[in-house]
Amino acid sequence: MLNLIKSDLYRITRVRGLRGSFWQYGLAILVVYVFLVGVALFAKSQVYASLTGAADPIPSDFSSYTEFLASMTGSLVPLCVCFMVVEHSLQEFKSNYVRSVLSARGGRLSYFGSKVVFAGVLSVVMLLLSVALSTVGAWIGGYTFGRLDGPVELLGWFVGFWINIWALAVISLVVAYATRVSPMSYIFAFCFCGGVFPNLLRSISYLARMLPVLEVLRPVLETLAAWMPSSSLENLAAGGRLFGMSSADIWGPSSLALTVDPGIQALLTGVIWIAIASAAVLAIARKRDI
Repeated sequence: MLNLIKSDLYRITRVRGLRGSFWQYGLAILVVYVFLVGVALFAKSQVYASLTGAADPIPSDFSSYTEFLASMTGSLVPLCVCFMVVEHSLQEFKSNYVRSVLSARGGRLSYFGSKVVFAGVLSVVMLLLSVALSTVGAWIGGYTFGRLDGPVELLGWFVGFWINIWALAVISLVVAYATRVSPMSYIFAFCFCGGVFPNLLRSISYLARMLPVLEVLRPVLETLAAWMPSSSLENLAAGGRLFGMSSADIWGPSSLALTVDPGIQALLTGVIWIAIASAAVLAIARKRDI
């Protein structure tokens, strides 16, 4: 399995011609960050003030460093990771690479298991890249932070963001391996990262309030929406202070969702969905023809 992961990392980091997906998606992230920092600098300039006659309308002050990182990372990095995982996995089928490395059912499970681990490694690598670029951008753009995050807040935020991105990547793998259809895999990956499914569940839950027959489904719908990786990433946008907040602060006093402290829930959500999606990937590996 280790050799398979090393092979995957080598192929996505090929420097020659920047053909590795790490460089391609990394450059895309860099371009977005350069644009955001450029806009922030322009909004603070005398040129902008003379053109509009207004003060800087773009916020450059954040309550904490992790809140700034979350605003920069957003859905961009999770989406890039999911697209990279889908692209990499489908390309191996198209090039018949999978057939060349699989010889037995045991080898099959090792191969697909390595893809789950690879998704986790890729998630942390891309998140570290985002943190590094964002930190440089904060220095260049003159962003300020109201307070410093404590070690627990900083580590909790980073781990929470990482494992939920990992969860989204493995969920995307499930669709890619189950269908092996590129458009569908990319569309579902986008929906997973964009929070389409939890928002849909919340919309149905809202409608259930007006239909007494469906009222009994509200706790189930709201609980499912609350325990999805994209919901956890949305909550982690608050930064490390999420680990000092209560469920009512996030979901509101009228929520019927079964929840725990939001910081702990963000960590548990990632772990739970990684386990569920990994089991689905291995089940597909056993049943689906190569």
